[in-house]
Amino acid sequence: MIKTYNILSVLLDYPSQELWESLAEAKPLLTDDGLLTEENLAAVDQFLGYVHGFSDLRSWQADYSALFDTSTKTNLYLFDFVYGTSKDRGQAMVDLTEEYLRAGLMPDEHELPDYLPMYLQYVSNMESQQEADAAMNDIHGVLGHMKQKFEEEKHPYTPLINIVESLSQRGQQ
Repeated sequence: MIKTYNILSVLLDYPSQELWESLAEAKPLLTDDGLLTEENLAAVDQFLGYVHGFSDLRSWQADYSALFDTSTKTNLYLFDFVYGTSKDRGQAMVDLTEEYLRAGLMPDEHELPDYLPMYLQYVSNMESQQEADAAMNDIHGVLGHMKQKFEEEKHPYTPLINIVESLSQRGQQ
């Protein structure tokens, strides 16, 4: 398992008690995995600074819900940035679900397959960094649009989106 993608997936997902209790482990694990640049690690610090501004998990969860459940401009669904409400989105969802199943990943039935944290879980389970780089490169264009929207909105999750977008460029180098 490639830890970096797994950790980013957890940080982008709805905050859990387990995450709240283990936040201090995130940066050291990301550093040890060796995929992130110093700039990326500074972005992790920026995001963790935002999270540490909450007095408790419920406050963070409420903020997360307010940020992601009410906004149509910034969300974590990859195909929103590609297909919008087009009927082609449905087939893309089916294709991505089949890709997950071929890789041995059972998609969360309560979440759409194009949910970025789920895609990052898929990437984290790849057998090689080369495969992971290729999978991330496949969504590079989408992540560029996502990054732009998050930056325009001055969204507190922008540092994480920037990291994921930078990782999608690894396959191009």
